[in-house]
Amino acid sequence: MTRKKIIGIAVFALITGIVHGQTNKNAFANFNEFKHNTPTLTYSFTIKQRTQSDIFMMGGIVNYKVENIEPKSDKEKLKKEVWGIIVRDTVYINSYPYSKLKGYNRIIEKGYYSYFIGEPARKQKEQRSLGIIKPNEGQIPVCCQTGYVILPDGTIKQLRPELLSELCKDNEGISNEIGWAKLKIEDVDKMFDFLKRYNEMKK
Repeated sequence: MTRKKIIGIAVFALITGIVHGQTNKNAFANFNEFKHNTPTLTYSFTIKQRTQSDIFMMGGIVNYKVENIEPKSDKEKLKKEVWGIIVRDTVYINSYPYSKLKGYNRIIEKGYYSYFIGEPARKQKEQRSLGIIKPNEGQIPVCCQTGYVILPDGTIKQLRPELLSELCKDNEGISNEIGWAKLKIEDVDKMFDFLKRYNEMKK
């Protein structure tokens, strides 16, 4: 084997090893890693969308769950501690750290404001943190699903029309349209459309 061929094989092996190492990083320890797209954690798992029968038996919404976790000692970290995971360029945020509900929700868009659909928190502390209730209000019953927005500092809030107005107030055109739209909290898709347009103008 010639010296040139040996060097070529060595370079190929090095490149292959680097690429393989990068693809193994599939979990974000915190929001900052998500923001800069620099996952530092590696886990072995599969992600699966929950079925209607699963929801009927266990409750919740049509989101995602992680399965086939190996080694099993990583189960607690994946289900309760990591900020999120990335699978084939799709990011899923772990709902447990902000709502104390198990599962993962797909990030619909990453931008100045990132957003997703998730299940409303059920406990008072998390409801207050997410803006579902005011600081002086008691816990309220919730159901179904709601829209969430991730602020530039990583804070997660329930997306409400009044919050949307506050987030977009520096863009006069979008701000006016939000006022004219007379949005309700269930108008999640319409509010996401406003955030998408706002993100485009912030680029």
